[in-house]
Amino acid sequence: MKRGGAVILPASACAMEAGFLALVVLGDLNQGVVEFTAVYLATSLFYLFCCYAITRIDAATWPKRRLMALVWLGGLVFRLTVLPMSPQLSEDLNRYRWQGKAQAAGENPYTAVPEDPRLEYLRDATWEHVNRKDLPSVYGPVAEWTCAGWYRVVNSIEPDAARQVWWFKVPFALLEIGVGLAVAGLLAAAGRPSHWLLIYWWSPLVVVEFWAQGHNDTLVMLFVVVAAAAALRDRWVWVFASLTLAVLSKSWPLILFPFFLLRRDQGEWRLRWKEALVAVPIVAAVAGPYWQSWESVRELLEGFLGGWRNNDSLYGILYEFAGQDFDAATVLVTRCLAAALGLLWLLQRPLTQSIQWAAALLLFFSANCFPWYLIWFIPFLAVNPSAALLLWTALVSLAYHVLIGYGAFWTWEYSDEFLLLEYLPVYGLLAGSALARWREVMSWGRAARDWL
Repeated sequence: MKRGGAVILPASACAMEAGFLALVVLGDLNQGVVEFTAVYLATSLFYLFCCYAITRIDAATWPKRRLMALVWLGGLVFRLTVLPMSPQLSEDLNRYRWQGKAQAAGENPYTAVPEDPRLEYLRDATWEHVNRKDLPSVYGPVAEWTCAGWYRVVNSIEPDAARQVWWFKVPFALLEIGVGLAVAGLLAAAGRPSHWLLIYWWSPLVVVEFWAQGHNDTLVMLFVVVAAAAALRDRWVWVFASLTLAVLSKSWPLILFPFFLLRRDQGEWRLRWKEALVAVPIVAAVAGPYWQSWESVRELLEGFLGGWRNNDSLYGILYEFAGQDFDAATVLVTRCLAAALGLLWLLQRPLTQSIQWAAALLLFFSANCFPWYLIWFIPFLAVNPSAALLLWTALVSLAYHVLIGYGAFWTWEYSDEFLLLEYLPVYGLLAGSALARWREVMSWGRAARDWL
């Protein structure tokens, strides 16, 4: 990109900031889902343009320090703009606080169910907004330790229960800054331009879901990105220590272990089982106090691939193929996902690509795909940009259409039309990209035959 890029990026950043300010002005996003979606999509349009521009920017146009200052400052301003907002698109923060409060009272979050009459003494002004009152926690021990510790801090400085809920987004927002720093380190380790950090740092999805809404996925992603960066630097004990903590935060990174454990490196297969043993004492120390309740956690995790549906794509197709039988669909989906992950492992793509597409495949096949789950691959888009996945981070806002019926009639039901609007462009781009690569491979094959 020529010298015009010196104007385009700052102008686009101003347009994005206007979008985030509009979200603040909207106030109650739960009651203005249509307006929220329109503003978010408009903001994402400028973001997607910035992603295109940053990968083609002329280094001579921008001194490196000035460009990186723009990237870091822009993302920080976006975050601070939406930080004062109360979390309205999700009730997760109320649940985090309840779990912290329950542990402070001596309860086990993996057996304590919010609606249990025995736990009525834990109810307060936030009780109405605690979600899934019929289920115990499904988060990992690291997340539970975080909730318990932070509740004690917040309860000592803020007596009002409703205000405590807002404060529960602070640790996960601060951890998200750590994710940004880890992505910067990952770019350096992968030999990518440092200014590609913009792809992660300016993501509207990241800004909205983790600074306005305060979801806890930043905890697990910090460990996953650190593990990837450590692997690129051949620090394998740190790799498995960090990956273990990621699994103990939220279980899904367990699918990444094979990609780290056994890899083809410089023509030789390397099994790093000795370094992986560091996981044993970490699991014992962190998960030990909760070990007796593991069975209830396992049963809850089965619902991720089947049991209840939220904004699903491939799962919905296989669910219909299985005659709308959740059990049969879960078995079928698990086999398909295992086959897809196995093929991805056999391809032995660069590690960051493997992580990115393993996370994407998990979300494609899962029965539950909330918008904030997309952070599982967004950090790796900074290393391996993908038009289809970047587009998905914009279109996933359409999933919030479910809140219209939920707010009015307390019914949680996705519209097939909105699912098609969200997923058809994404899968279309993926198919088009695969076809283009196939044609490129075939053209190289024909050229080789002609030369021979």
